Amino acid sequence: MDFALTGEQEALRDTAAKYLADGRASAGSGQAWADAVGLGWLDPELGTVELALIAEQLGRAGSPLPWWATVGLAAPALGAAGRPVRRPATLAWAEPGGPDTLAAWIRAADGGAGSVAGGGEARTGAGSAAANGGRTAARSAAAKGSAHPGPTCVVAADGTVTGHKIRVPHLVDAADVVVAAAGAHGVELRLVDGEHLRPRPVDAGPHGLDATRPVASVELAAVPSVPLVAPDRAADVLALTRRRALALLAAEGVGVAAQALATATGHAARRTQFGRPIGANQAVAHPLAEVYGQVETARSLAYRAAWSVDAESGPAADLAVVTATAAAREAATAACEAAIQTYGGSGFTWEQPLHRWYRRAWWLATFDGTVADFRAELAGLLLDGPGDTR
Repeated sequence: MDFALTGEQEALRDTAAKYLADGRASAGSGQAWADAVGLGWLDPELGTVELALIAEQLGRAGSPLPWWATVGLAAPALGAAGRPVRRPATLAWAEPGGPDTLAAWIRAADGGAGSVAGGGEARTGAGSAAANGGRTAARSAAAKGSAHPGPTCVVAADGTVTGHKIRVPHLVDAADVVVAAAGAHGVELRLVDGEHLRPRPVDAGPHGLDATRPVASVELAAVPSVPLVAPDRAADVLALTRRRALALLAAEGVGVAAQALATATGHAARRTQFGRPIGANQAVAHPLAEVYGQVETARSLAYRAAWSVDAESGPAADLAVVTATAAAREAATAACEAAIQTYGGSGFTWEQPLHRWYRRAWWLATFDGTVADFRAELAGLLLDGPGDTR
């Protein structure tokens, strides 16, 4: 079996790298978005592998474009409804006072156990129950004797949506917003025009780390909306959304790590002390060599996960995606920290741009759960198995 990229995939990757190299997309302007559309980065014909190659280059460039939120979060629902994706979009699913991971929404959409995860303490359990049948969250909630009634953002009979959403990525940039809300027959995915929303940016805590990926909360007060998919299809769409979003973030994490590593190795080769490059010292070279191994492992796992999203069934795809997520996030933070250490004192200054990638790495490390959450989910997938319903 040939696992190499095709010529078309390599051309797509190289074109994205060339476009992003000159900084034209760094400002996040309307022209940059038009360029992304013109380059075909939103074409529905692209598979997740092709999207992952673009995501890797966007991570390497530290681009502020709302491309991931559009393609990873909103596009599965929009595509299921047969709507072309051309405007910046995002998905609003998390609500205050309850589970705030995509895993919890998947279980809530099909009436599974994830919808009973109780309060803020159940966040880790909900985050580790995506393809695990919600068993971790269910046992956690049962032990506490508490229950969450499911989504509190609701759809009225006239199609308007009322409720409160928190920590929505790129909400301030979105022209279209896919909202997960409770309807008469279960969780519905509704389309809301961004002009009807007044987002409040979140600039504190881990969600405010990366200024190029703004997160916001919003109050929906009888906001007009249109349905995208039938309630009985919401679980499948949300499952695909989580897999694609995490697979693309894994690829983006690889790009962040690769850029940090390239910056560090370049500095180690150029910077001289006592007549020789600092990279000749084992204390500098060995940490970078270890990071190189992490980055290449994460890249292989990220490509495997992207392929799996389109080519394999749910449990197998979930296993690949969760594995790649944990590896890529660890590689991104490790590479940025090694790069900062390689630069010495200057690596800790605002003038040194490494902090921009480090901020993105830490943003990635907190989306939909921590690395520990994903390792717990991975353990559940490996130990319980997809057929276990205990």
